[in-house]
Amino acid sequence: MTPAERGRRAGEVTQKFILGVIAGGAAAIGVVEVVLLIVRVAGLLGDEAVTVAGIPLASPLEPDFAAGLAAVTAASYDSVTLTIAGLVGSARGALVGAAIVTSLLSIAVCAVVAWLALRVFLGRPFVTSASWGIGLVAVLAISVGFLQPMFLGFAHAEIAQQLGTDALPTFLVELDPAPIAWGLALAVVGAAFELGQRMQRDTEGLV
Repeated sequence: MTPAERGRRAGEVTQKFILGVIAGGAAAIGVVEVVLLIVRVAGLLGDEAVTVAGIPLASPLEPDFAAGLAAVTAASYDSVTLTIAGLVGSARGALVGAAIVTSLLSIAVCAVVAWLALRVFLGRPFVTSASWGIGLVAVLAISVGFLQPMFLGFAHAEIAQQLGTDALPTFLVELDPAPIAWGLALAVVGAAFELGQRMQRDTEGLV
C-alpha cells in the first residue's frame, strides 16, 4: 500500500469514526430528551406545586437590591418565576402542550441528524427518507415557532386569572422568529436533498 493510499484509508476511517460519534451522540441526546419530557410532563400533571419560569409582567419592575448600588444607573425586570400551589388544570395542560411541542422538535432534529450521519456513513446520503425527514423537521420548527408561544401565553393568562393580580398581563404572546427561520432554512435543505436524490438516480442510470 502506497503512502497516498494509506493516507486516504486513514481519512476514510477517521470520517466514519466521526460520523459514528455524531449518529450515536444524536441518538443518545434524543433518548435523554424523551426521558426529560416524560419527567417534565409527570411533574406538571402530578405535582401539587408547579414552578413556572418566564412569566411576563404587565410592566417592568425595579429590583430592590439595585437601589443602593452607585454604579447601577437603571435596573428592571420584566418576567418572574412563580411556584404555584394548586395550579388550575387548564394552565397545566397548556404548559404540557408547550413542553411537548418543544421536545418533539429536539427529538426530531436528533433523529434526522442520526439518520443522515448513518446514510453518509453508508455512502448514500440522498435517499427519500432523508428528504422527508428534513422536511418534517422544517414543518415542526415552523409549527413550534407559533404553537409554543401560544401555549405559554394561554398558560400565563390562566395563571394571571387564578392569582387575580394586575401585575401579570391578561394575555400576552411573545413570538420567537428563530424557530420559524430555522424551519424555512431546513425546507431549503430538504429541497436540496431531493434534488440530490434525483441527480443520484440519473447518474446511476447512466452507469
